[in-house]
Amino acid sequence: MKLWQKDYDLNKQVEAFTVGNDHILDHQIVKYDCMASVAHARMLGEIGVLKQKEVNLLMERLEEIIELDSKGEFTISREQEDCHTAIEEYLTDHLGELGGKIHTGRSRNDQVLTALRLFYKDELKDCGKLVRKLKQSISKFVDKYGEVALPGYTHMRKAMPSSVALWGVAFTDSMKDNEMLMKTAMDLIDQSPLGTGAGYGIPLELDRKHAARLLG
Repeated sequence: MKLWQKDYDLNKQVEAFTVGNDHILDHQIVKYDCMASVAHARMLGEIGVLKQKEVNLLMERLEEIIELDSKGEFTISREQEDCHTAIEEYLTDHLGELGGKIHTGRSRNDQVLTALRLFYKDELKDCGKLVRKLKQSISKFVDKYGEVALPGYTHMRKAMPSSVALWGVAFTDSMKDNEMLMKTAMDLIDQSPLGTGAGYGIPLELDRKHAARLLG
């Protein structure tokens, strides 16, 4: 049974179309969804909603999922549609009612967005490393060939005399712009939505800042 099961049968063709490759692509965020759930469970333990034993059991199973996924052994079926359902069902299969308690004080909305933001942060860091590597490569290229003369072009016609150095450094400057854009993107993304609910808040005294600190 689906988490959002209604009182009617779903057309299988519609299901196949709407699910698409989500159940495959979602393996990219299994780790992040589990990381967010670990932080959320720890926070719920801190405010007394969960007992420490419950927190430990949830964390143990969530770490287990991360390990299984890293080995390619954690499955997400088309029927489950996404990693969030697959993870929840794994927890409830192994922990029963406790598996469902992980959703106390959060909605599906902030759960998904938190996992995605953690994923984006790591991807942006990798992009930053690649940009720095490219700048280093261009610098070496310019050091070696920079003095070679090169015709400058304006409107597809030869214009001012130029050089390989000027041409190469233009790409370096462009990468500096990209670094500023990535920093701006990181600043916007690096804000935790965990515990905000589906847009209307949560009627519990959650320590959202604590959960955010746990997630870095």
